[in-house]
Amino acid sequence: MKKLVYLLLCFSTASLPAQNNKKPAIAPPALPKVTITIGGFKGGDITSAILSRIIDSSLVARDEKGNQYAIVRFRSIYKFKSSYEDPATGERKTTNDMRINDFSDTSIMPELWRQSIKDNMVKGDQMILDNMIVQLKNGSKIMAPAITFKVIQ
Repeated sequence: MKKLVYLLLCFSTASLPAQNNKKPAIAPPALPKVTITIGGFKGGDITSAILSRIIDSSLVARDEKGNQYAIVRFRSIYKFKSSYEDPATGERKTTNDMRINDFSDTSIMPELWRQSIKDNMVKGDQMILDNMIVQLKNGSKIMAPAITFKVIQ
């Protein structure tokens, strides 16, 4: 019986190195670093005059080599201050508010959405473009980083 246990132990330890001969995993191809612009701007502080002009432009997705990619979808978030009358006290109060809309199969916001932003834009407002899905040349999709504009005047 001792010999049988000894033989089993020898065979099990001899087979361990054979099981660890795994081939190294093949690294997936590197994804391009995609940057989104609208009207040539990548976000940041912006005047209301410039934002009103560039908001009519299409979003453009490019990698570091200048290759352009299709935008499958994106979300526009417009943050602004609004006021309301407190029903308990009757006084006017200011609160943070936002409008959000998702757009698919387009790289430009609809005219009504753009016009609403232009008509109501004031200093301190923010426009955030996020949840941007870009389709690569091979058909796969990646998410591009968000861009934020803050109206400074």
